Amino acid sequence: SARFTLNHSLYVMLFFFLSMLYVTDADECTEGTDDCHIDAICQNTPKSYKCICKPGYKGEGKQCEDIDECENDFYNGGCVHECINIPGNYRCTCYDGFMLAHDGHNCLDVDECLDNNGGCQQICVNTMGSYECQCKEGFFLSDNQHTCIHRSNEGMNCMNKDHGCAHICRETPKGGVACECRPGFELAKNQKDCKLTCNYGNGGCQHTCDDTDTGPVCGCHQKYALHSDGRTCIEKDEAAIESSEFNATSVADVDKRVKRRLLMETCAVNNGGCDRTCKDTATGVRCSCPVGFTLQPDGKTCKGQLLFALQCIISL
Repeated sequence: SARFTLNHSLYVMLFFFLSMLYVTDADECTEGTDDCHIDAICQNTPKSYKCICKPGYKGEGKQCEDIDECENDFYNGGCVHECINIPGNYRCTCYDGFMLAHDGHNCLDVDECLDNNGGCQQICVNTMGSYECQCKEGFFLSDNQHTCIHRSNEGMNCMNKDHGCAHICRETPKGGVACECRPGFELAKNQKDCKLTCNYGNGGCQHTCDDTDTGPVCGCHQKYALHSDGRTCIEKDEAAIESSEFNATSVADVDKRVKRRLLMETCAVNNGGCDRTCKDTATGVRCSCPVGFTLQPDGKTCKGQLLFALQCIISL
């Protein structure tokens, strides 16, 4: 009977102590009495609280400032074309003629010829980052570079197939013809041919393009290597496979592997599915939680821990 009375008294004291905890520990985060920055997360603690800057921001919690991912150590935010910084995050964009890949960083060629034949009257030829219209035998391309005009063999004029202009032919006031090039091209020294520049379809390059005396030279973002075609960029491990297999690996096979890799999760897309902090690794994304939270078995969700003091009391 005395033992029962003692145990009963301990439970009464425990209940009273727990009640005092809940009464005295105000939740500043819920009540809105904290002084955390607007871009910080308030985390309640026994008799106090913590301020943690949100992902994409830096600071001690009372003051938080945006991290410019486009200027950090990952070079251009990992974007292969253009990086745009936004509050707490960033996004990648691509040049005209390209579309953003599933990984949110790489840029893939758009085949303009699939949409209404690229607007070409006769023949549409897709190129990296652009396209061009061509005409059948007996026709030449008009100034709008889409319509085809029937040739005439009378006299030396732009209707004559021997005018020699690679792109645009114009008749001069004094007679004869003068050649011009489409935007993004330069007229060659022979005043007939046109040289491609990086201003047109990114020079036919998937990632970076540099103009040289011999024409555009393609390069790749730091995580990629230049394919043997001199224009396409593939991930470095894929490049190693291509090199080891020499000509045994077809471009189509490499493209399939690249597309599979592009489907991997990255932190740039929906924060990698993570509740809180997301980090890109060689095998995919890795989620982590701030102090006071534990990562759940799904590897994505963060759940708040019970109060340490409460755990200690209950364990008694």
